[in-house]
Amino acid sequence: MELKLFGKSVFEYKNKQGSIYFEQSRNKLKGSPYLPDFHTMETHRGGSPYDEMVVIESINGASVTTSQGSGGSVAIPAKAKKEKLKIQLTPKAVFELKMLNNGSFKLITDEAYITLQLKTFQDKLNLLKTSENDFTRGINEISSIIIRLENRKRYKEFHKFYENYAYTTIEKLNKLLKTQDHLKLGGVEQLLADMPKEAVEEMKAYEKHTKQLCDKKPIFYVLGSQDDFKKTAKRRDPILLAQSPFAHAWQILGAWDKEMILLEEL
Repeated sequence: MELKLFGKSVFEYKNKQGSIYFEQSRNKLKGSPYLPDFHTMETHRGGSPYDEMVVIESINGASVTTSQGSGGSVAIPAKAKKEKLKIQLTPKAVFELKMLNNGSFKLITDEAYITLQLKTFQDKLNLLKTSENDFTRGINEISSIIIRLENRKRYKEFHKFYENYAYTTIEKLNKLLKTQDHLKLGGVEQLLADMPKEAVEEMKAYEKHTKQLCDKKPIFYVLGSQDDFKKTAKRRDPILLAQSPFAHAWQILGAWDKEMILLEEL
């Protein structure tokens, strides 16, 4: 997908020393069938470089509908309420309590805002240093944001689908993983064989709409217990997450426990 800003490719760069890195990054992004994975960028940097952008997103713009739990409720004993840090909640409990849901998150779809942000990030591309490591990494990060801002121009065409899912942010995830340190965020492929039909259908629908939006496949992750990522005969109950094609934010697709498949039962 060729991204342009004011009729000019966002990957154009006049500095000859840096042109090789731009070309490498451009070819990689254009050739990949997937959206850029911003989580791997965050992990590589050892933190979240996007908190400022998330704060801006939370102040203005149209509201986003939050998804509902899949049924049931979770009761927390009175003693546990006083000792929250000592509770080890299951992923399903986290989902049903909506602990990840960021109700204040707003996706700004105003055309003037998008145009201004695209220009700002184009300026940032031109200010990057030309050392291979920082330069290439910076290109990938900024290009990931530019791709998602470009996608946002078409948000109104797809909003009915994407508003079915609640948003969570990197900040919310990091906070949860700090207090619930028995949980882990991992690639969906590690648990895909055990995923129930309901989860697969959610993934297929999200992939279909994202493909129609930008001709890229979405990135999926799961939030589960540390033991869920090891070989186990116990039923897992992960939360299925998708990286939004419109921002460096996550959407919550669902959580399952009883519906999870035990392969030995097939």
